[in-house]
Amino acid sequence: MHTLSGPALGSDRVAPYPEQRDFATGQCQASGISSWVVEEATKSMSAIWPRPYSTDRFGPSRSLASTSSPATAATSEYPAQGALSSSDKVPPVRRRHPVEKRRQSLLAYVLTAPALIAIGAVVILPVAEIIWLSMTKSSLISPRPTFAGLYNFRTLLSSPDFGSVALNTLIWTVTVVFMEFVVGMGVAVLLSQSFHGRWVLRGLVLLPWIMPGVVAGLLWEFLYDPYLGLVNQAIAWLGFGHHHIAWLGDTRTALGAVIAAAIWKGTPLSVLIYMAAYQNVPVDLLEAAKVDGAGALRRFREVAVPAMAPVIRTTILLTTIWTFNYFDMIYVMTGGGPGTSTSTAPVYIYQLTFVQANFGLAAAYGVLMIAVLGIFAVSYRRQLAKIGAF
Repeated sequence: MHTLSGPALGSDRVAPYPEQRDFATGQCQASGISSWVVEEATKSMSAIWPRPYSTDRFGPSRSLASTSSPATAATSEYPAQGALSSSDKVPPVRRRHPVEKRRQSLLAYVLTAPALIAIGAVVILPVAEIIWLSMTKSSLISPRPTFAGLYNFRTLLSSPDFGSVALNTLIWTVTVVFMEFVVGMGVAVLLSQSFHGRWVLRGLVLLPWIMPGVVAGLLWEFLYDPYLGLVNQAIAWLGFGHHHIAWLGDTRTALGAVIAAAIWKGTPLSVLIYMAAYQNVPVDLLEAAKVDGAGALRRFREVAVPAMAPVIRTTILLTTIWTFNYFDMIYVMTGGGPGTSTSTAPVYIYQLTFVQANFGLAAAYGVLMIAVLGIFAVSYRRQLAKIGAF
């Protein structure tokens, strides 16, 4: 009988080599076999599969002289003890029956059914109702909705307010998101440096973000007061004269004033995220760039920013969705006025619904908002998939 050459086994059985143990363990665990069977299979592999092997699974053949020490070479001259028996064979991989697969799939659907029903009741049904309302006409005089087809969408596109609302929403979203990125990244890098009192500053930076939007709106409304506000007093202290500027009452300054307040309110979240991402940049890369003669700005631009790119993209998408859908601070400070100078899509929808009672037109604006936010949501989901969050 031909036997495989290898180390003598018995009371002095040697431990299996890593490739032997990994192969046996993987084959047995894949079929759900117990740990005792895994151990026995591993021992069997060490008996029937010596180190000088010739197989394509773990690489090309290796000779005894190149893989063994002199002591091992002397030992390998003796045949392995014991022949391959049925008890030494590794159990075959047990494949799941199609019926078992269907049962497990059915069990998964049953377990997730309550969550799916809740999502359908909270999300899908309201969206379906909004779509239905967008194709109806109703008012305070005739509150019962009547089907009108695409009438509200035609009215929306031909309305003179649609252009100003869309432009205000675009300016509001782009400016706030861009400034939150620039200011948030700068503050995050500064707070990541080593200096006394940085922990106190990190705590203070978060105060605007944890403040409720209504409270922040009332605070900034007082700061912008023409007579008692600190903004006009600061302008006077800087030597620009005493001016009683109605920041929130002038169509030329109202939107900018609200944007500044929103940047102050939302930047701390970006600071927190970017600071965590910046501290995870490998120090070795920054030190290697410094040794190569790169300055601080170049190290940040060519080393830190590429390493933080996935976090930056995800944060920008997320802040874009939040800013586009922001309502409370604008409504508290200006209510959308003067005129429609600060009316973004959420504020204008509120006015159509609760002031003018034009539910159909408000629902049409809502459908457009859902479509725009859906695009950002899909982009956000794909970005999360790229960084491995899903």
